[in-house]
Amino acid sequence: MIDLSKYRLIDLSYELVPGERLEDGRYLHGEPLFGRSVEVEEFHAYNARMHFIQAQTHTGTHVEAPYKYADNKADIGSMPVESYIGEAVVCDFSNVAPGNPIGPEELLRAGVRAKDIVLLRSSYEIHGEEPFLTFEAIEWLIGLPIKAIGMENVGHSPPGTPFGPKDGDGKFLLAGIPFLDALTGLDQITKPRVFLIALPVRMRRVTASWTRAIALEEI
Repeated sequence: MIDLSKYRLIDLSYELVPGERLEDGRYLHGEPLFGRSVEVEEFHAYNARMHFIQAQTHTGTHVEAPYKYADNKADIGSMPVESYIGEAVVCDFSNVAPGNPIGPEELLRAGVRAKDIVLLRSSYEIHGEEPFLTFEAIEWLIGLPIKAIGMENVGHSPPGTPFGPKDGDGKFLLAGIPFLDALTGLDQITKPRVFLIALPVRMRRVTASWTRAIALEEI
C-alpha cells in the first residue's frame, strides 16, 4: 500500500466556477477562465440534484490526446491510462529571461530523462513573452522519448509559430506524447522529482479531458 503520510499532495489544477441555471429559473453567473466559460443546468433525478454541462473540453486544467490533430490517432478514451500518471521531473526555468529560448542543453541540465513526465515552469506570467521551447528541444524530447509534457509560463513553441500540428503541442501529440495544458501552481513543488497523477475522463471521440492534476512530493 502507498503511505500517503510520506507525501505532500500538491494541487496543480485551476478551479472552474460555472454559470448555473437553477430549476426555478434563477441564473448564477460563473467566472470564465481564459475566456472559456462552463455552463451547467440543474435538474432532479432519482431524488437528487444533477447537472447537464456545456463546456469546451479544452478549458481549465486538461490533458490532450493525439486525436486533436489526426483522425486515425488515439482519442482520450483509448489512450493508455499510464500515459497520464508516473514519475515527473520538475524543470524550473525562472532564471531564463523573458522571451529567451530553452534548448536541449537546458533540459538535460534540468535532469530530463527518457520516460519522464516533463513539467516546465518559469516565473514570467505575460502570455506570449515567456521563455519558450525551441524546435530542437521539442525534437530532442520526442526522440528520448518522454512520456508526457506540461508547462506553466513556458511557451511550447517559438514565438510566431501558427497554432496547429506543426507547433509544439501538435508535434508532441502526433508523436504519441500527451500534452498537459493549463497547469498552475508548479512553484509549490520544492523537489526536482514528484509523482504526478493527471488522469482523464474515459471518454471516446474527444481530444481532451478535464483533470484534477495532483503531484505527490516525498516529505
